[in-house]
Amino acid sequence: MAIRLTHGARQQFRYRYRDITIRGEVDGLAPPVRRAVYRLNEGGNTRFYVEQIPDDGVDWVRAYKASPAELRCRHLGEFCLEIGIGDDALRVGANRVLLEVEDARGTHAAALDFDWNPRPLPLPVDLRDLGRFDDIQEVGQAVDGAFDLDRKQNLIRSRAPVAPDALLVLGSPHGSQEATYAVRFLELAGAKWLGLADFFVGLEDGEPPRGIKVGWSSAGMAAVGPAGEARSFIAWGDHSGRPEEWAVATDPPARVALARGALYRVRHQLAFANGITRVRFRIWPAVEPEPGSWLCQEQDDRVPADRPRHLAASFGLFQHMGLPIEWSDILVVAHAPDDPPMPGTGRTPFLGRDRPGAF
Repeated sequence: MAIRLTHGARQQFRYRYRDITIRGEVDGLAPPVRRAVYRLNEGGNTRFYVEQIPDDGVDWVRAYKASPAELRCRHLGEFCLEIGIGDDALRVGANRVLLEVEDARGTHAAALDFDWNPRPLPLPVDLRDLGRFDDIQEVGQAVDGAFDLDRKQNLIRSRAPVAPDALLVLGSPHGSQEATYAVRFLELAGAKWLGLADFFVGLEDGEPPRGIKVGWSSAGMAAVGPAGEARSFIAWGDHSGRPEEWAVATDPPARVALARGALYRVRHQLAFANGITRVRFRIWPAVEPEPGSWLCQEQDDRVPADRPRHLAASFGLFQHMGLPIEWSDILVVAHAPDDPPMPGTGRTPFLGRDRPGAF
């Protein structure tokens, strides 16, 4: 058995959200996992979750595997180790993490050296020219899944298999923002959500905690599916099982025509105003003029006042299931909305885990 780190034994991270995520897989894991801990520099041991439930052929497009990891780990031995940016043992510059996993065959270890830069990335985040980067970790932080940098074609590509979620956080937390980018879907079949992107807030601990954060907090996701469905999405702790959990989503979805291999443009906006969060986006063929209307628009004014809300978010690339897709010509700028969110226009939120099966 070997502990394989997705981005190798030397990595780099910059402040993009509140956790540093180190992804990997324990090859040849022999359940049960008796112990899985990491130690950062001179700090103490911290437990982390390693998936020990095999993927038994569940159709993830229509259902999810019953796993403590929820949507974050599909494969036996997969893990997402998370280090909070406020960890007392975390240092600016060089750091070392030691990992140990004990299964039915014995104890196995690995080491990771990484560089930590706590300075946030200012706006604008201009990724229209990717030629200046040597590695995908210079471009963003993979929270779920994996991504590749294609310098020759000047694009970012999700790495197969995309199962179930993939998220690459590009920016740092900011207020109102607008992202414009191009996207190409290499294959429509086998996906639940082809993409597009998310104004990501962070991941929340589940209830009960399990050594991996499972609750997705989003200030504004744009998602399109292979059958031409489109949704906007705002949530706190989605899939966490926490009593504070809530979500607002386009239901039923809007309709859009998508074709395999065609290049599309996207305008994706996030606004914080009047104590309300609003997301809206439109997508159109790159060979056509930009439409004047929004495909999807949602806001969270009807979420109960006692539930947690968002104040800032980090732009990232998102996909759920399917074969790889490609993003290019990415620009994220500060946004001062002419028509800020208004009370009384939002959709009724889903509270807790009570939501339609199609969502």
